[in-house]
This record gives sequence, C-alpha cells and structure tokens, in this order.
Amino acid sequence: MLELTDVTKRFGNRTVLRAVSLRIEAGEYVAIVGESGIGKSTLLNIIAGLEPADAGRVQVDGVEMSALDDDAATRLRRERFGFVFQAFHVLPHLTVLQNVGLPLLLRGFVQTEIERRARALVAAVGLAGREASAPRELSGGELQRVAIARALVGDPKLVLADEPTGNLDPENARHVLDLLRAQVKERGASAILVTHSEAAAAGCDRRYRLSPEGLTPLG
Repeated sequence: MLELTDVTKRFGNRTVLRAVSLRIEAGEYVAIVGESGIGKSTLLNIIAGLEPADAGRVQVDGVEMSALDDDAATRLRRERFGFVFQAFHVLPHLTVLQNVGLPLLLRGFVQTEIERRARALVAAVGLAGREASAPRELSGGELQRVAIARALVGDPKLVLADEPTGNLDPENARHVLDLLRAQVKERGASAILVTHSEAAAAGCDRRYRLSPEGLTPLG
C-alpha cells in the first residue's frame, strides 16, 4: 500500500529525515513515535505529496508521488487519503454533517450520496443526533470524532493521523485513539499515526521511532 525508500529531507544545512524506508501493507496500522520537531509532520507531508523529498521514493498504492503534477496529486489525496490533525481543522461555519461530507462534495458526489455516507459516519463515531450541531457546540473530543468521520467518509486507502490527541485530556485521548483504530480496521484501510507518546502508539500493529539517524523499529 505504501512504500518509502531512502526518503531524505533537508532544510538548509539540517537533515530532518535521513534515508527513511518503510513498507506498509493494506490494512496495517503503524505508529511513528518521535519528539516534537523531529520531522514527523514533514514525513506525513512528503507521503501525501504536499512537500517534496530531497532524495528517495514514495509510492502510494503503486503510484510514484514524485511523478504527479499538482492536479494529479490533489486528485490522489482526495480519492485515496484521509487526514486527521491535532487541531481538528473542523470548519466553524459548517454543521457536523456538512463538515463530514465535505470531502465527497469536493469530489463531485451527488448530494443524496453525500448525506447518506456522512450520516452513516457520524453515527459510526457516536455522534448520531448531532448532525445539525455547529462546531462551537462540541467538546474537543467530539470535534476530533467529527475529524475522524470526515477522514473516513471517502473510503480512503491510507489514513494519516498527525498527533490526533495532542489537544485532548487523557480520557478523551484514549477514547479517540480506540475509535480511530476501530474505524480504520473496520474499513480495511491502512493508517499511520504519528505521535510523541509511546502510550498512544501502543495499540498499533507496528511501532517505529523517528530520530535524526532515521527510522528504527520499537519492540
């Protein structure tokens, strides 16, 4: 599903990612643990084609990311990726249902199908009955549930979760991590969770540590 080969990224004289290689099969849930500022978000951006690598290769579902122009990379992200962020990125002027359905709207789905899929995901993340709520009416944990539903509504092949519990208290963080893993597994997607917390990574199929020396497996 995803293959990284010797991915290297530099900012000026600083090497942020050094020859990072990783292979993730369909359905695998993998954690990458590392300190803040070590390059975890940069790695996700390179995987998603939002930022170029200085060296190495990234293949997603058999597609070489560096071979795509901007329009093709955008289409690939919309069709095969789901994103969950620390800051939620839920749009404040849209309802819960509209936020969840937004990726399908951008892909040109008809409104009836958007609503059907969005309602199903809202229910799946435990927010049935809150479809018409505004984001300001939700707690942090509920906002992250909306973000998870939005990430999964388009049936992505690969979900990228960037510190998804960084703004949550421990109890909400645990619930959100359990929910994310369960929903990803139920849909047969692959996922990468990047986090500074080894506790957050504990429920993943495989775990790696990112350091200036590269990527190394954790026990």
